[in-house]
Amino acid sequence: MSSNLQLYNSSHKHLDALAVCHAHCFPASLSSKLGIAYIKKTLEWFLVDDNRFLFHSEIDGNIIGYCGGFIPRGFGDGSSSGMLQFAFKEAVIGIIKNPFLILNKEVREFYPFIFRNIKNKIFGKPKIKVVDSSNQPRKKFTGLVVIGVLPAFRGTEVFPSLMNYFEEQSKIRNVLLLNLSVKKNNDRAIAAYKKFGWYVTEEHAKSFVMQKSLS
Repeated sequence: MSSNLQLYNSSHKHLDALAVCHAHCFPASLSSKLGIAYIKKTLEWFLVDDNRFLFHSEIDGNIIGYCGGFIPRGFGDGSSSGMLQFAFKEAVIGIIKNPFLILNKEVREFYPFIFRNIKNKIFGKPKIKVVDSSNQPRKKFTGLVVIGVLPAFRGTEVFPSLMNYFEEQSKIRNVLLLNLSVKKNNDRAIAAYKKFGWYVTEEHAKSFVMQKSLS
C-alpha cells in the first residue's frame, strides 16, 4: 500500500468525488440505483449540521474510502429518515428516471414516508419534535452511519484508518459510545467490526445493532 494514504475532513467540494466513490463501493445498493445526484445529496446531509461529520481517505489525490458519523440530539432524531428527508427530491427524480425502482423492496418499505412527504408538500410540513434525551437514561452515542472502501483497497490499512479516525472524531466530541446497524447477511462487515472491538447488542429481523465503548 502506498505511503501516500491521507485522511481529510470532507467538504462540499469533495461531494462529487465522494458520490462516485460510493457508487463504486456499493454498485448494487438502492442509493446507487437512485443515481449520483441522490448519493451526493445524502452525503451532503453530513455537512449541514454540527452533530454530523464526514471524512475520507485519499491516495495521490484520489478518494478511495469515506465514513460518516452522526450524534443524535434526542429521541426522534434519526439518520436514515433524516438523510431521506434531506434528499427526498433527488430520490423522487431517481425513481422517475428508473420507474422499475417503484417495485424495489427497499423503496416499498419507504412508501408511507414518501406519501407523507407528498402530503407535507401540498398541505405544509408539520414541525417534527425531537425530544431532548439529556435527562433520559439512554446514553449519548455516535452512530457509524456509512463507511465504504473501494474494492481494490479492501483488506489494506484503509478500513482500519477510517475506523480509527471515526473513533477520534467521536472522542473530540466527548462521546465515548459508538453504535451502528448492519444487515445480518453482511458477514464480511460483521467480522470486520468485531475485529475492531464491536459487539452485538441487539438483534432485529434483518439486522444487528453493534456497539463499542471507548471508555
